[in-house]
Amino acid sequence: MTRSMQYVHGVIGTMFVVLALLHVPHPTPYIWFPYACGAFLAFVTLFRGMNMLLSRVLAVATTVLLFYFFAGFFMEVPKLASDWYTRQEAWAAVSMLFGAFAMLSILSDFSCRCKAECREEQARLQRGFFSAPAEVRRGNP
Repeated sequence: MTRSMQYVHGVIGTMFVVLALLHVPHPTPYIWFPYACGAFLAFVTLFRGMNMLLSRVLAVATTVLLFYFFAGFFMEVPKLASDWYTRQEAWAAVSMLFGAFAMLSILSDFSCRCKAECREEQARLQRGFFSAPAEVRRGNP
């Protein structure tokens, strides 16, 4: 991951922390928890040394959270009035929409980590996906 993407994920993680703190006094209990999980996943991307199994588990968790945010947004939208953008209840829908799109960047990072390890393994074996067997490459058919 490039340095600029680390900054982006740091900002996303900070925004998730802010959203979690803003949702703590919400009447619905534990509505802050998905935002705290999003902050955790965003901050985890800042660490370099992560094995393949952990990357896959976190990618699945990120995907589940992404779908949770999109589903929450689409379940909230029909309840909004025509002047939703001037009312307080639109805050939940906007927060869910931000969370969903922010998780795309986090999922992209975990996906790249999974692909990078596959590429490193292919490079270590000195062969591509579609390659000739080692005997043929050495000239021993």
